[in-house]
Amino acid sequence: MKSQAAEFKKHLMTGISYVLPVIIAGSLVVAVAKIIAFLAGYTDLGEFAESGGFLHYVYLFEQVGWTAIGLLNIVLAAFIAFSIAGRPALAAALVGGALATSTNAGFLGAVVAGFFAGWVTNWVKNKIVIGGSLATAVPLIILPLITVGATGILMSLVLGGPLGWVNTALLEWITSMTQSNVNNVVLALVLGAMIAFDMGGPVNKAAWMAGNALLMSGIYLPAIIVNIAICIPPLGYGLATMIKKRNFSPELKESGKGSFVMGIIGITEGAIPFTLKSPFKLIPLNVVAGATGAAVAILLGAHDIMPPVGGVYGFFTVGNGWAYVAGILVGALIIAIGSNLLVDFREEKSVVKAEKAETKNDELDELEIEFDH
Repeated sequence: MKSQAAEFKKHLMTGISYVLPVIIAGSLVVAVAKIIAFLAGYTDLGEFAESGGFLHYVYLFEQVGWTAIGLLNIVLAAFIAFSIAGRPALAAALVGGALATSTNAGFLGAVVAGFFAGWVTNWVKNKIVIGGSLATAVPLIILPLITVGATGILMSLVLGGPLGWVNTALLEWITSMTQSNVNNVVLALVLGAMIAFDMGGPVNKAAWMAGNALLMSGIYLPAIIVNIAICIPPLGYGLATMIKKRNFSPELKESGKGSFVMGIIGITEGAIPFTLKSPFKLIPLNVVAGATGAAVAILLGAHDIMPPVGGVYGFFTVGNGWAYVAGILVGALIIAIGSNLLVDFREEKSVVKAEKAETKNDELDELEIEFDH
């Protein structure tokens, strides 16, 4: 059971790792186009869709970004299936990902389509074996026909409706939460805690995926909350090594510089080496810091104005950008101060203790007891 869960996680993470650059690139392109439009005095480039001139080209550039973001479901499904069954699964997964979009099954549907396409491909490869001159028909005709047909039927006739309803309900729930400051704070607490919980793990990726899937529907606030929380753990441990250097081993002190940079960029995995020193104490601290920092930013008035860009420097894509930065700093300081109070990151003590214990054992081993007769 544990190995099956690990396999499931591996395939899901493969899909997510391939979809990350697509989403990041798309968001950056849209953000650049929006900034140019703001500087020109416009909040919506749609009115330049049919006209000519410079802003029409900016509109076309913006559409490039939206096209990239629109590939989320297709890329996610394709690389989950690729991880399971290799290239033969790609055709079915690409169709399944496209159907996830057209049926409103969203990223949940894309995940289902990717796993189903991979599994049914492996089944066909193992079960349908034809010898002789017709052997080449299996990979070229029979396998694509069965896998694409089965995935298409599953997504369009069986699961498209229910998954579309779940996705729409999730969208409406989060949308309704974004309509008042009180609910936004609750949303920030939930998403901030999820992002900081396992730093790149399934819970973190689920929150990240929800935020970016909603971004496709023009709901930007969850992605802003996610971006705030992602910066907090690595930035917090980077600051911790600067605040109390003597509390860290030379290796972790050096890692603190990298963690600080990863915090600025928005790569939450930078906090993992520190958290592993004492996960039972530091994971709860990370969760509290992520939730608190995100909530503080919302309480101070951070709001959406355009597709957000991740990292600390992404403040310029957020309304009240100073609140965005303040939330990150509050969360990071909670970790910087709290981790130094809770955990001794030095290895010397334990090493010395272990060496002393070993030496003592050796002495006892060498001790010879003689009795006089």
